Amino acid sequence: MKRSIGLVGVVLSTVVLAGCYLPEKFTASLKVASDGSYAYRYEGLTAFIPAIMKMSQGGMKLSAKDDSDLQAEAVKMGRSPDFRKASYVGRGRYELALAGERKAGQPVNVLDALRVFSEKDGTINIVGAELKAQDKAQLEKLNLKIDGTLEVSIPKNAEVISTNATSSPSFFGMVGTYSWKIGSLEQRPLMRIRLR
Repeated sequence: MKRSIGLVGVVLSTVVLAGCYLPEKFTASLKVASDGSYAYRYEGLTAFIPAIMKMSQGGMKLSAKDDSDLQAEAVKMGRSPDFRKASYVGRGRYELALAGERKAGQPVNVLDALRVFSEKDGTINIVGAELKAQDKAQLEKLNLKIDGTLEVSIPKNAEVISTNATSSPSFFGMVGTYSWKIGSLEQRPLMRIRLR
């Protein structure tokens, strides 16, 4: 991930987080097809951690230059193929919309918050970001919270190996989706499926 904006250099020495973005209020979905291809969507308010850290150190305000750099970064993001919307809304936050399709076996990493990848035996993994204890502590100090949902729909020929979904399809798995209501830094969506 390119970190070209000026404020990043000031705070990167203190950043221990694996990624720079934290989805704060969002909806995400993933639809797996019977051949293993899939489509994903993500929409929501997303915090840029280095900017939030700088605001916490400097009286909760960014300079005009920082804001300008963050706006320029939104323009760059908007040029990426999966970005449908990228706008800087102030206070170190972006309103983002991403959507994309992948062939069977092709991985995707959505903002370092959700990854989809396949193992050699074809098992498909859907995993949320794993935060280390010091990362969680740092985010809690910044008073950042998560409020989001993830929905995953799978085809009839899929076998669920494991999942920690907060709700599952009803009526013998035929109605609805696997879903997660994500309301804390502790929650990490996990799902492994195999196509028959």
